[in-house]
Amino acid sequence: MILTNSKITVVIPAFNEEKTIGEVVRSLVLYCNEIIVVNDGSSDDTGKKALEAGAIVISHDVNKGYDVSVDDGFKKAAEHKPAIIATFDADGQHQVGDLLKLADLVKSGQADVAIGKRPNFTHVMERIFAFYTSWRFNIPDPLVGLKVYSYKVYEKIGHFATMDLIGSQLCIEAAKAGFKIVSLPIKVLRALIRVILFE
Repeated sequence: MILTNSKITVVIPAFNEEKTIGEVVRSLVLYCNEIIVVNDGSSDDTGKKALEAGAIVISHDVNKGYDVSVDDGFKKAAEHKPAIIATFDADGQHQVGDLLKLADLVKSGQADVAIGKRPNFTHVMERIFAFYTSWRFNIPDPLVGLKVYSYKVYEKIGHFATMDLIGSQLCIEAAKAGFKIVSLPIKVLRALIRVILFE
């Protein structure tokens, strides 16, 4: 069963994603209470397209990176204390149906954090990191952009990220704190890798 009536806030970090961000936001508006796009110093019309599509837009004057962007988005989301906060990529690689399946796991109490698991990795360092987090924290795909958190996880830990771990710090800290982590296979429309971790 897919639940669509939960208080879901989606945080989308975006850098020069004017070609896809509007479509991404519009695909989410029917299912989410709030969509927050963090326009991370884009030089194109990312912010404008997101706003026109119905998102709340936070804009950085300069590019501050993935973790800072999502951290700022979570701070904004916390103003309304939604039941669920999710992260979602701006490039169109994720599907709304997968988000809702993950949100269902959290809403139903089967998970405190529900994390997408992509079908494959294309970079050796990504595989190594995933092997470690799978063994240590039961998180087989820590770098995936699609994650869903119960608000109580963020409320207890108090931040999304203080280190450059490309969106994986909160889920790792949640695992350390004893929260229940569940992973679910998802489809990826475009296999994109955040190469910043490996540069």
